[in-house]
Amino acid sequence: MNLTASLDLWVEYLIRFSHLVAGIAWIGSSFYFIWLDSAFTAPEAPRRNVDGELYMVHGGFYYLVEKRKIFPGELPAVLHWFKWEATLTVLTGYLLLIYLYYLKGASLLIGSETALTQSEAILLSLGLIVSGWMIYDSIWKYISSKLINTFLSALLLWGFVFINLHFFSARGAFIQTGAMLGSMMLLNVWVRILPGQKKMITDATQGKVPDYSFSLKAKTRSVHNTYFTFPVLFIMLSNHYPGLYNHPYNWQILIILLISGALVRHAMVTKSPMERWTLLPAALGLLALIFVTATSGTPALGKTSETITFREAHIIVQLRCLSCHGSHPTDEIFREAPKGVVLETEEQMLKVLPQLHQQIVVGKTMPLANKTKMTDEERSILSAWITSKLSKN
Repeated sequence: MNLTASLDLWVEYLIRFSHLVAGIAWIGSSFYFIWLDSAFTAPEAPRRNVDGELYMVHGGFYYLVEKRKIFPGELPAVLHWFKWEATLTVLTGYLLLIYLYYLKGASLLIGSETALTQSEAILLSLGLIVSGWMIYDSIWKYISSKLINTFLSALLLWGFVFINLHFFSARGAFIQTGAMLGSMMLLNVWVRILPGQKKMITDATQGKVPDYSFSLKAKTRSVHNTYFTFPVLFIMLSNHYPGLYNHPYNWQILIILLISGALVRHAMVTKSPMERWTLLPAALGLLALIFVTATSGTPALGKTSETITFREAHIIVQLRCLSCHGSHPTDEIFREAPKGVVLETEEQMLKVLPQLHQQIVVGKTMPLANKTKMTDEERSILSAWITSKLSKN
């Protein structure tokens, strides 16, 4: 591995690590506060302005947490805000999006069936993220019916999933959907939650009784962020599972994952045990995904009954793969074979047969964004050759 490849690896690794740590801090604080809200009980001895209390033990000490409202003259000298965890999570997420999906010719973002240029793909990606927030925010700002808002929000999400999968690569579409949801979560914090909280504090410092309608509005968006959490985590992991995002029913899989994630989160945060029935449809959705991906997730491409020679298979590899996976790559992005995998001889290919089967046949993630236009028939031939060799090992 040369210096450029090593630097590329470490830049990606450090951005991923930073994104992971920030996400743990954000999601962890979110989980903690949602749990607090559901765990508070009325004070054993009634105290002025205390709506709930909670005793906890950690690290050998006991902690008493009180839930209070804000009143004039009762503000503490130091007030801790939880906002930078969200900001750092989304900022590092965007750095990862830029580094992996916007740069390098946007090869991970652009789908093989579209004719987008790098600039067009980036502008479309950003435009969809911005428009997604604007439509979502308008729905919940101007429409008072919670039922209608929920229906319109679900319709909005379905529409953007469909659009993303139409214009971007399958992998890119999943990540694009996650970037949109993550952006909504951050903007909820800075545009809808924090301003309401600051307005209440300003009123209290000026000797006014705060308007608690701001608190209720902020709480609504905070709950939205809670329901977005598991779907975003599902999407963050999805780029490691091509069998999901490259599946023929990938948009249905994504929708079910999003809905199931939200239902599981609801069961975790609800104060009513009766509402934990949402675990049932969530479990049924995941079972349906297991069944669908098991029965039709692997493309039926292999002509295993036919004898395919190495020469027939390697002609395809030379045409579609060696521009990146040769000793001297000619690809404009990769100047060294990715992960050191060279496919110029049969011996070299035999060393990586399982990886070839996963990337070319199952996930169809290679060639990258299918930039060399490998056909299904060519994948079928390669599948037959790889399967025959695997069966002998």
